[in-house]
Amino acid sequence: MKGIGTIILDFDGVLVESVGIKDRAFKEIFSDYPEHVEEIMQYHLSHNAVIRFEKFKYIFENILGIDYTEEIEQDLSERYSQLVVDDIINCPSVAGSVEFLDYFYKRVPIYVVSVNPKDELDKIIKERGLSGYFKDVYPVPWKKPDAIRDILKREGIGSDQAVFIGDSPEDYKSAMQTGVHFMGRFSGKDFGIVDFSIFRDFFEIKSFILHNSTLLNSEKCTNQQG
Repeated sequence: MKGIGTIILDFDGVLVESVGIKDRAFKEIFSDYPEHVEEIMQYHLSHNAVIRFEKFKYIFENILGIDYTEEIEQDLSERYSQLVVDDIINCPSVAGSVEFLDYFYKRVPIYVVSVNPKDELDKIIKERGLSGYFKDVYPVPWKKPDAIRDILKREGIGSDQAVFIGDSPEDYKSAMQTGVHFMGRFSGKDFGIVDFSIFRDFFEIKSFILHNSTLLNSEKCTNQQG
């Protein structure tokens, strides 16, 4: 643990196996436009870091050619929330994630950054019994790079003392923009060619951190995607 000042975690696809839940919900709420579903899903899947409200607006204005109103946004948001929140509360944890939190939360501050709205994320974390593990949570409207910078400032540490664990190329980009070290959790998303560690679960992540005291001082790590 020497040298690590904070651990920052994405939520969906990192702590919980929720990625497919959100994808299915997105497809469901746009099922009334079957001729556009393929294009909509391509856009959705290729913009992991974009919040849902921005996605809704883009889809209506640029794919469906329909004026996007506050009423439409409210309706879509309510439908989407109804489709995902309970399922995320009840979906499996990523293997080893609770054990990881149990071990590290008393040793180093742990934060969550997420593109989920605050009310949903707070409810999910509370219902899953995870509230006590995190020093703070950064939901929408925080952008992940801004959230990471704020965490570094709060902790009074340099970027080389923080590690961000995420499951998407966008998460990696956020780490690169802020200079923090990145570890990937493989949730099914394609990272492409990488020069950082990718792990299946938190048993692997915990073991790698504990057995690599120089992890946060190295520029490149072994790719462990299986």
